[in-house]
Amino acid sequence: MSNIITLVGRPNVGKSTIFNKLTKTNNAIVADVPGYTRDCQQGVCKFENKTFFIVDTAGLFFNDDEVSNISEANTLEAITESDLLMFVVDGEEGLVSSDIEIANNLRKLHKKIYFVVNKIDKVQKDIVLSEFSELGFDDVTLISGKNGSGIKEISGKIIANIEEEIESDIDEDLNLAILGKPNVGKSTLVNSFLGREKQITQNKPGTTRDCIKLPVIKYGYKFNIVDTPGVRRKSKTKNHIEIIGVIKTLKTIEASDVVIILIDSLDGITDQDLSLIGTVMELGKPALIALNKTDAADEYQEHLLTYGVDTKLKFINYIPIHKISALKGVGLKKLLSVAMKIYNNSRLSINTAILNDIMQKAIFDHQPPAYGGKRIKIRYVHQGGNNPIRLIIHGTYVDKLSKDYLRYLSSYIRKKIELTGITIFFELRNKFEK
Repeated sequence: MSNIITLVGRPNVGKSTIFNKLTKTNNAIVADVPGYTRDCQQGVCKFENKTFFIVDTAGLFFNDDEVSNISEANTLEAITESDLLMFVVDGEEGLVSSDIEIANNLRKLHKKIYFVVNKIDKVQKDIVLSEFSELGFDDVTLISGKNGSGIKEISGKIIANIEEEIESDIDEDLNLAILGKPNVGKSTLVNSFLGREKQITQNKPGTTRDCIKLPVIKYGYKFNIVDTPGVRRKSKTKNHIEIIGVIKTLKTIEASDVVIILIDSLDGITDQDLSLIGTVMELGKPALIALNKTDAADEYQEHLLTYGVDTKLKFINYIPIHKISALKGVGLKKLLSVAMKIYNNSRLSINTAILNDIMQKAIFDHQPPAYGGKRIKIRYVHQGGNNPIRLIIHGTYVDKLSKDYLRYLSSYIRKKIELTGITIFFELRNKFEK
């Protein structure tokens, strides 16, 4: 499945603005300064019930020695990790020599390339198309990252290359991913599960750069464990090799069945931890949180950790939290037992009659608020898929249901059905009254 799209192009062509439009966020910092994006920003784009990753990379051809030419082997390696490429040029500035060089080198990768001309607000489209025809791309999309025109068109082209997952009846082993910031103890946890030093561990952030999948039999469970590369804070991500790490991490999350989000108890709950948790939730991956190194925390660190859990993690109260020591092997049996339970729940097929009965009781207890004086009527709900669990709601003006009300429905369903560690996605389908 082609799910990772990397934005490439020279500096200041508007890649970050396009990233923000596609992900419907303001995560990428946008500045009218060439080369401002010095790191890699990842996000999730959902369009017509399909999901893909967007990776925003720094502009190519910096004036310093950090990234000087696309032909550099390491830069190419980062780009080749992605499935599809979106090559962005500046329609307002027009064709420049570096665009030609980038195009020539991207073609050598033999990957699907979406050619996008940005900033077409104040230009004549026929002139732009004629000018950039020199690059030889048959399919050209004209967009404005600033006002959003053309974003739906390019999103449609991307999802046309994303295949639907085919559900299998074969009972395969659980793929358990370990996600966390650098030096949190991921490799140590793998070693504890394996019972041997198969992974290399160092007290140095970023040691593990490649995703490693290892078969394990532990506590009577058979599963595959995946250790992902650490993802550094944005302020510390200056090396192209971290871009490779981010892309591999996204691929690992996508391929996993359950994610263990590992947090360093000595550091408390950091913004980076919250960002990683948010990514897993956006993708709807079943998850649990493991607070590592709790045995080494002093009284003050324990207090900060407890405060952080109570305040920063209260919005994800359906994701279980467990204290462990990966180094000493404490709490790992319980951690794995819960991971297996979450995995089984994620494959649950919910009886439609039971689901509708729960929904009607939820509506009776709390009616959905009206929208513009019009009553929202939920008529029918059924399950549309699992891992992540997707519930399809049919009714009148249901697309106007607020996020707060959908959270209420999610919480109500969880009280009746065991869905610990699992994010519920709602798909809203209108049937308008005459």
